[in-house]
Amino acid sequence: MKSILFFVLILSVSKAQAQELVKYVQTLTGTAPSTTLAALKHSEAGSEKNANTVPSVTRPFAMTQWVAQTRRTELKCIPPYFYKDSLFSGVRASHWLSGSCTQDYGSVTVMAAKGKLPANPSAHSIPFSHTNEQASPQAYNINFPKEKMDIRFTSTPRCGLIQFTVQEEDSLYLFVSPNSDEKLGFVQIDTVTGEVWGYNPVHRIYQGWGEYGGFNGWFYLKFDKPFSARGSFAEGRLSSSVSVKEKADIGIYLGWKLLAGESVTLRMGTSFTSVEAARKNYQSE
Repeated sequence: MKSILFFVLILSVSKAQAQELVKYVQTLTGTAPSTTLAALKHSEAGSEKNANTVPSVTRPFAMTQWVAQTRRTELKCIPPYFYKDSLFSGVRASHWLSGSCTQDYGSVTVMAAKGKLPANPSAHSIPFSHTNEQASPQAYNINFPKEKMDIRFTSTPRCGLIQFTVQEEDSLYLFVSPNSDEKLGFVQIDTVTGEVWGYNPVHRIYQGWGEYGGFNGWFYLKFDKPFSARGSFAEGRLSSSVSVKEKADIGIYLGWKLLAGESVTLRMGTSFTSVEAARKNYQSE
C-alpha cells in the first residue's frame, strides 16, 4: 500500500513540475531559416535551410497538432508556418512532423473574416505582426488590431478548441477548408444540427508519389452559436450549396452577427479512420 501511495505522489509531483516547465518552451524556435555557417554552405539553397519546426499547440505524441498557418499547401518541405511570413491564413489541424522535410497530410484549416464575406475565401489572409502573437505548447493567441479581432486556440490529443472574438459589432465569417493539393476532399454542413464534417485524403511522397495513401484525415466540428449564413466555395467561386467535393480550393463558410466583445467558439474532433471516430473523439475529449 505504501508503494502505491509513493507512486501516486511521484506522479502528482511530476505533473506539477511539468506544468511549471512548460513556460520555458519556446515553440517559435526553428521557425525561421538558419543562418549558421553550416546551413549557408548547404549545397541546396531551398527549404533544406529551414529547421521546419512549427509553433504547435499540442501534447506530447498527440495525433493532431494545432498550428497558426502562413502557408496553405501540403507540399513536401513546406511547413504550415514560416516566421518570415507576414500573412496569417488560418488555424490548421496539422500532422506536420516538426523538424522534418516531409509533408503535411490529412489536414484541415479554419480561417476567419470580419465584415464582408470574401469573394474567394480560399485565398483570404490577414497581415499580422509577431508582436501580437503569443505561442506556447498550451495555447496560441493572436490579435489583429486593424480588423479588431482576436483568435486563440488550445488542444487535446485529437481535438481542438478555437475561439474568435470581435471588438466591435460586426459580421464574422468562418471558413473550413480541407487542404487537398490533389483537388480532392469533402466537407458538409448539417443546417439542422449545426454540425460540419468532412475529410482530406492522404497522398504519398517518395515511393508511389502522388498515389492515395489508403486513409483520410477526418474531422467533425460544432459551434457554440447557431449561424445565420452558410454556403460553400470551390475554384474561387461562392455557392449556396451546403456541401462540396473533389474540386480545387474547396470549403464551407458560416456567418454570424456579433456584438462588441462577443465570441464564436469552435470545437473539432479528428480521426484517421472515420467521421464517426472523429465525432467520438470530439465527445470524449
